[in-house]
Amino acid sequence: MSTQQAKHIPRKMLVLSFTSLALIYTIMLIGVYITSSHQGLSCPDWPLCPNGLGIPAPKYHFEHLHRMLVIITSGLIIATAIYAHIKAKAVSTTAILAAVIVIIQIILGMIMIYSKLNALLVASHLATGILLFAMLLLTFISSYRERKNSLVN
Repeated sequence: MSTQQAKHIPRKMLVLSFTSLALIYTIMLIGVYITSSHQGLSCPDWPLCPNGLGIPAPKYHFEHLHRMLVIITSGLIIATAIYAHIKAKAVSTTAILAAVIVIIQIILGMIMIYSKLNALLVASHLATGILLFAMLLLTFISSYRERKNSLVN
């Protein structure tokens, strides 16, 4: 990549990619907690728990938090991909892949709930989440390196 292209990695791209990465990691931790505490079907409705966007009943707390963070994070991941495509083409491939994967991940999550936690779907949901984390990590690392290289040159 030429120095001219590298100079086009704005600081905002670093902030967007890091925030997406941090949020997806948080969602994964909450998801692991939900699974390990056997609360995976505590909220059988999809996409929202019975109280909708309101304050959840205590038995829905973690599942509700998980789903609300997914909504926010998905929007941020898609915004990061759009921003990368427009302003940071050097890192847009992994950002766009992350946006596609997050949509697949949401669909898998929905199917997983409707299937009453079918083991194969749960494993697929986890594997896709790890792939999503990897794409976001690569996007952040690439953004960081490209920006650092442009500032050095």
